Amino acid sequence: MKRSVVLGWDGVPPGLVFNDLIDRLPNLREILKSSTYGPLQSVSPPITVPAWMSMMTGCDPGQLGLYGFRHRTPGDYKEIWIPDSTHIKQPKVWDIVGEHGGKVIVIGVPPTYPPSEVDGVLISGFLAPDTERPYTYPPEISEKISEIVGDYTLDVFYRTEDKETLSAELFEMTKKRHRVAKHLLQNEEWNLFVMMEVGPDRLHHGFWRYYDVTHSRHIESEKYRSVFIRYYELLDKQLGEILELLPDDCVLILASDHGAKEREGVFCINQWLYNQGLLALKSEPSSPTSFEDLDIDWKHTKAWAWGGYYARIFINLEGYEREGCVPHDEYEQFRDTLAQMLLSIRGPNGESWENIVDKPEDIYHECNGEYPDLMLYLDDLHWRASGGLGYDSVYFYESDNGPDDAIHDWNGIYVIHFPEQQHSAKREQSILDIAPTLLQYMGLKVPSYMKGKTIRSKHK
Repeated sequence: MKRSVVLGWDGVPPGLVFNDLIDRLPNLREILKSSTYGPLQSVSPPITVPAWMSMMTGCDPGQLGLYGFRHRTPGDYKEIWIPDSTHIKQPKVWDIVGEHGGKVIVIGVPPTYPPSEVDGVLISGFLAPDTERPYTYPPEISEKISEIVGDYTLDVFYRTEDKETLSAELFEMTKKRHRVAKHLLQNEEWNLFVMMEVGPDRLHHGFWRYYDVTHSRHIESEKYRSVFIRYYELLDKQLGEILELLPDDCVLILASDHGAKEREGVFCINQWLYNQGLLALKSEPSSPTSFEDLDIDWKHTKAWAWGGYYARIFINLEGYEREGCVPHDEYEQFRDTLAQMLLSIRGPNGESWENIVDKPEDIYHECNGEYPDLMLYLDDLHWRASGGLGYDSVYFYESDNGPDDAIHDWNGIYVIHFPEQQHSAKREQSILDIAPTLLQYMGLKVPSYMKGKTIRSKHK
């Protein structure tokens, strides 16, 4: 079985590393000379969960039944559940490799907590609650990790104004993860090695306004702009050190799950629904109040929404929801009308927005789980959605859950270097192309449910 390596950089956009910072990234610049690379179109929604699992299974969010970091409990308006590894029913590439006798090392891919049994080593991603509970397979590998780096860091708290602490913890986390990765590469048997570093995403959310001079709330600070650049220099240095450890017959894929760009502000989607007469309240909040704490009159509510990087719109369907009031025979007409209303939402100064409204069944191969009735991306993702009410306006500029400079974008990156490749080729690919590419290169059959195409070193 041929060997393959996937290095994940969470949330990295193509323009940033292929253009803006390329002169500061000598190892990336060198490998691009003999690689196929370009923008990697993410899934809809372009969010860490489900995007990494889409990459690792070749399945879109509808097939996975994952539409974000949280999901509705069927039949309940407010109760939620957070997906973990037990909710992923489709085989990951490392499962398929293991079934065919290959050894795997998996580090940091979400959601991989609780750690499942693999033929090799697995270290859970940032959704693991802590390292006090078993977060690795086999469990005893955590002792080796402690010997190597001391306290292993799963994630950092990035929605903070304490940029000094964030910067220090961000660099420390990334150095520790790569130290562990390099140790495992050298000391464990493997056919497939997969590591995801969440640090770039945290950097963007915490420091984007200091780096991007076009940001509407740009802050001039050479110190924090330097943090942004130095972090990418660290990533490139670690990339170079990993490249030195790889065998010549190994295929290398560097990829991100989605991109990033400036976050303009927040739109109160439930406040808007309330203003349109589609969401009813038993009592109005006198101050900003989260969706979970709202006193909603469900019998007279036709639609409500969840906030986040995109808005999930749910229709209060009669016979399906506990207090549904939209009749079945009016559902499609109401959904179409609501979709048109959402498309017409404008900005705070009346400017037109590039809103995107999707019906899940129109964009997925199949729809599993508790999917929303409509999916709303405000101004092509530039504006985040808030599910709360009680604000002075439906628009505000600071995040409702802490400081946040950046928002996700549709395109991440990919770089793939085949052992025999001597030339550079640039073209766009889909995140669903990664899993079939890996399996085909490793000599394994690509399952028919994978809809992506295999990436080749030459144009076909």
